[in-house]
Amino acid sequence: MVENAEKVLSYFGYWPDFCDAKIESFSYNKAGTIELCIFYIDSNLAKSADVNLRFNGVSEVALDNLFSENVIDEISFEGSGPFTVTIDGCYGLEGSFKSKSIEVVNFTAKDHIAEVRC
Repeated sequence: MVENAEKVLSYFGYWPDFCDAKIESFSYNKAGTIELCIFYIDSNLAKSADVNLRFNGVSEVALDNLFSENVIDEISFEGSGPFTVTIDGCYGLEGSFKSKSIEVVNFTAKDHIAEVRC
């Protein structure tokens, strides 16, 4: 489902739903690509990482509340292409869109939870 997900799966031992993750950056271009840089902490494992996701071939974009600080409750992917991507926000960015593909374009594990991100 998510291309290049192996590093995320290997590091955390599962694919996270990104609960309480911070969106460090968001970009959307008219060619139909959305990119998110997400800083995620698993406090139970004492692990954190930056996960950069790219959504290609996006359509039906219905996103609201992009603030200077954005915290996710959950990101979910449904379907098998096009995927329905839903961002449930704790604070800030939330909504949904369709995406033909989803990929991890960068993954950076953090040795310490307080490291500078993105």
